[in-house]
Amino acid sequence: MEVETRQGRNPLYLTRIASFVSVGLVVGLALSGVPNVELVTAVCFASGFLLGPAAGLITGGLTEALFAGFNPLGSSMGLLLVAQVIGMSLAGLMGALVSRLCNRTVGFRYVATVVGFGFLTTVLFDILTNLAFPVMAGFSFSQYVVTMVAAVPFAAIHLVSNTLVFLFVVAPLLPRLRKALVSA
Repeated sequence: MEVETRQGRNPLYLTRIASFVSVGLVVGLALSGVPNVELVTAVCFASGFLLGPAAGLITGGLTEALFAGFNPLGSSMGLLLVAQVIGMSLAGLMGALVSRLCNRTVGFRYVATVVGFGFLTTVLFDILTNLAFPVMAGFSFSQYVVTMVAAVPFAAIHLVSNTLVFLFVVAPLLPRLRKALVSA
């Protein structure tokens, strides 16, 4: 994709960011009834991969702020919301980093890089959010330990499901989306 000059003021660039935010919200709500299985990370990662670090950061932060802050099943607030927004912004930045690391979007190295960074992104998100909740709630150290132990099965579900999403959906889809953006 050609780098557009003054991307921040280009209507097509802003429309693409808005499209990723919209898709992120839709897939987030579509799977909100399934604990710790989500596609929002994949969408934010893809935005950074395809549109660059600024778009990935904006898409991740805005998507998570809207999804977590105004979720009809229960909104996040305070430090937990901040941790979620930072974590999803990192997803967009990680996508941009992978885009720069992978000159070619085929082969084992490409797939391993996408899946590895998808896994790392999920780990960082889980660490941020699992640390933020007990701190925000004012838990004692023993309550903090119990909370962290209780979080392990949910984090495991999140890591396994996101790894599979990055392997079977994100890695194969990114080259096709990149080709579509270049031809648009």
